[in-house]
Amino acid sequence: MASAPREGSRVTTFYQIGEVCQRSGLTQRALHYYDEIGLLVPSERLNGGQRLYTAADLERIERIKNLKRLLGLSLSEIKRMLDADEARARFLAAAQTTPDPGRRHKAVESALRVTEDQLQSVREKVHQLAQLQRQLERQVREMRRLAAAGPAGSSPAPEGVGGRS
Repeated sequence: MASAPREGSRVTTFYQIGEVCQRSGLTQRALHYYDEIGLLVPSERLNGGQRLYTAADLERIERIKNLKRLLGLSLSEIKRMLDADEARARFLAAAQTTPDPGRRHKAVESALRVTEDQLQSVREKVHQLAQLQRQLERQVREMRRLAAAGPAGSSPAPEGVGGRS
């Protein structure tokens, strides 16, 4: 861990990749890959190519892990979601700093569109998960029915087993 002045008089704490791996549970290979695809670009890079991360980078890693674990999003879907978060933040910052009411309104509308798109993506994923849940619930009911019927040799193969689907 190292500290350095950044953006005026603020001191920013930087973490080397090994410490980020320990804190996040990710491997160096995963962090390098995230960098390659633009999902998590280190805040700083030294002349020798050494990557340095900040607390904000660690927060982004947690968000990535949560989106992957909770919603089952792919890395490209996660990147789109996080890029949308950044776009919304830019639009809202523009809305807060511009004195022009027309520009402010346009910026807020842009932030709204980005957020609505994100919400639609989440709804689609929830719908897919609900379909999977219903399918698994049907399979569980079928397995329970077969189990209650007696020994496996006296019943036909369950749906989806033995080449049938």
